[in-house]
Amino acid sequence: MNKLHFVAGFPRSGSTLMCNMLNMNPEFHATPTSPTLDMIMQMRKVFSHNISYKNMDRLAESERFRNGVKSYLHAYWQDKQVVFDKNRGWVNKLPIMDRIMGHQDCKVIFCYRNPVEVFQSIESQYQKTILMENNDEAQNDLGFATLLNRVETFISQKFTLMSAPVSLLEDALNQGHGNRILIVRYDALCSQPQKILDRIHEFVGEKSMKYDFTQLKQTTFENDAAYNYKFSHSIREGEVKYSPTKVNLPQTAIDMINNRFQWIINRIEKQG
Repeated sequence: MNKLHFVAGFPRSGSTLMCNMLNMNPEFHATPTSPTLDMIMQMRKVFSHNISYKNMDRLAESERFRNGVKSYLHAYWQDKQVVFDKNRGWVNKLPIMDRIMGHQDCKVIFCYRNPVEVFQSIESQYQKTILMENNDEAQNDLGFATLLNRVETFISQKFTLMSAPVSLLEDALNQGHGNRILIVRYDALCSQPQKILDRIHEFVGEKSMKYDFTQLKQTTFENDAAYNYKFSHSIREGEVKYSPTKVNLPQTAIDMINNRFQWIINRIEKQG
């Protein structure tokens, strides 16, 4: 592995499509939703709390631990050149990765879609598969009892599917990492794919290439059954086309979503 970058952002915002586009470049390897971040955080947890480690001088051991985690990453991706690891939690983890990697070259691509469209996509798929519970519904059935309950659940200040990526992005910006985060809008990715990929190449310091989207194939795979088919990860092969989202939510729901995510809407959509 020569370089490691990250893909994060809203759900239903084109991350699967973008990763499959990137995989058309023979020098790139973009993942489906990846456990790499979870592995690193679990290693950190063991190093912090395991009784055997606590019997050691962990400050003295920290460099050995850092080298071990770094070696794990290089060994895991040893046959890849430029890796784009996808996990919504990456966006504010740059300080940890900087310490592990020993440099500040890792960058984040944050996939963005208008929050109303994100919820509409989630709700549409929920209705298509209504005979199966959402995984979270089993622990919070009242949070899914009505449409407005579902809106409240997904836009909650808690780390929900929609709220967490925005909170993590805000934290990363507050930490001063905005110059290492590229925000990619879903509508632009679908309507101007070559332009967006050129921007990504430039952002990560790689030479651009001409992509032939008629050759686009699905190269990342996730088992949608694990989510009770509530979140599809399939792409349309052989073309990239933008289709405006038909929103049929009541105005009350739209206002709730817009008010909750006003700051990111203003930053990305109103400021360009």
